[in-house]
Amino acid sequence: MNLNNIKKAAINVLAICMLVSCSDSKVNKDLPQANNENESTKTLAELQHEFVNTRYQAYFHYNMATFKNLNSDTYQGRADGTEPVSMFAPTGLNIDNWVKAVKVARMEGGWLTTKHHGGFCLWDSEFTDYDVASSAVKTDIVREFTTKFREAGLKVGLYYSILDYHHSVENGKTSVKDVQFLKNQITELLTNYGKIDYINFDGWSSWPTTPNFDDVQYGEILALVKKIQPECLIISHTYESNLSHAEVPFADAAGRDYPYHPDYLRPTAASDFLQYDWWWDNSDEMGVRKSVDYILGKLNSYNSHNSVYILNISPNIAGDIDDDVFVRLKEVANVWEKPEDIPMDANWGYQYDTTKNLAFMKPCEQSSMNKFVRDKRAYPRAEIAVDGVTEGNAMMEQTSWTLEEDTPWWRVDLGDHHVVNEITIYNRTDIDANQLKDFTVSLHDAAGNVVWKSVQRQVPTPSVKIPVESKKGRFVKVQLNGTGALALAEVIVK
Repeated sequence: MNLNNIKKAAINVLAICMLVSCSDSKVNKDLPQANNENESTKTLAELQHEFVNTRYQAYFHYNMATFKNLNSDTYQGRADGTEPVSMFAPTGLNIDNWVKAVKVARMEGGWLTTKHHGGFCLWDSEFTDYDVASSAVKTDIVREFTTKFREAGLKVGLYYSILDYHHSVENGKTSVKDVQFLKNQITELLTNYGKIDYINFDGWSSWPTTPNFDDVQYGEILALVKKIQPECLIISHTYESNLSHAEVPFADAAGRDYPYHPDYLRPTAASDFLQYDWWWDNSDEMGVRKSVDYILGKLNSYNSHNSVYILNISPNIAGDIDDDVFVRLKEVANVWEKPEDIPMDANWGYQYDTTKNLAFMKPCEQSSMNKFVRDKRAYPRAEIAVDGVTEGNAMMEQTSWTLEEDTPWWRVDLGDHHVVNEITIYNRTDIDANQLKDFTVSLHDAAGNVVWKSVQRQVPTPSVKIPVESKKGRFVKVQLNGTGALALAEVIVK
């Protein structure tokens, strides 16, 4: 933000606050809009279906790290937020060539790193001066990108990092003020640039160096995104095979074949890079590294599992695309046979009406957490049991899961006192399903007092519906009455 324009900033901050708090929020009417609440909004399954059939899209890693590499003798994989704004200095930004690269490749969309981990923003943000408006080149790159790609009939994706070194949004250091900062910036991106097809969150996981899902509650971000743009698909770097923190799970595969469980066929996405690494570098190492056969192999590996291949193209220091990129993309496009569109699977999206589950995407906790199953960034967290999916393969990261211990428990905070009439518990369905027996389901008030409980002696196969008889409470708890590991596929509270 240009700090000399304080009056303009104050007015816009007020406008954004009003947008988030009011149901009749307005956005720029000159831009293409998402469906409003009075129009028919596509279901999650429909949005996933459209996404899966794109098959192949582009990442564009272009931010402060690009220029940090120019000024460093060694490759820099990320900016750390200490780089001066003056370092960001494109000399020939050419978004038209970015569009051309995507078209040449026969890709169907492009994603821009609007803010990477270093915290520098490629738009004029009213909430920081660490952005393009404070640099020598004041072009709103997000506006250029969204406008050009939309005019070309391409899908538009915006990458946004929750981890933010410059603004000190880090693991264990995230305050209420920090969360509001994140929400304000997300609101800007989804309000000021027309219809956004995808928002791609990163730097937000169970990894020890990023804010985790206790620092920033996914349910709050989901609600914000859907309030502003109901058809914007949340595609997050979760590395998970569930919907607890994304509407489409995403992984940086970077050389790996399909990175999820081989039997997980719900819609996913994974990324890779075409050149030396994610960011352009002026060293001799820079240039296209991936062969035609390599890219075709990854396309087949991902697409055959209903996963979209997101291939990164690194714009150079000027802001243009290197010639060898066009050559390789064209070579692939000439021989790639795009798969036929697949029909929508009945199991996609949420598996029940989540609007009737008081526990859906509400904050959860458990007595302990079992070890990761497939990736060190994906753990069987408590909130998997309220993600709208009743499938229960724990080895596919579809359940919450504690360690084996004495009387393990799981609890969800409904956010307020509600009258509860029934609670449905879904068990895991792969192995050790019989561990969920002799367990207690209870309802508690805000002070923690038990207002109702029921002891269950039978193993749910796969579920059990328990009548509650109109009791009022805030917390629902499930606890084994002996020793074991507690794994829950879904908890539905009505």
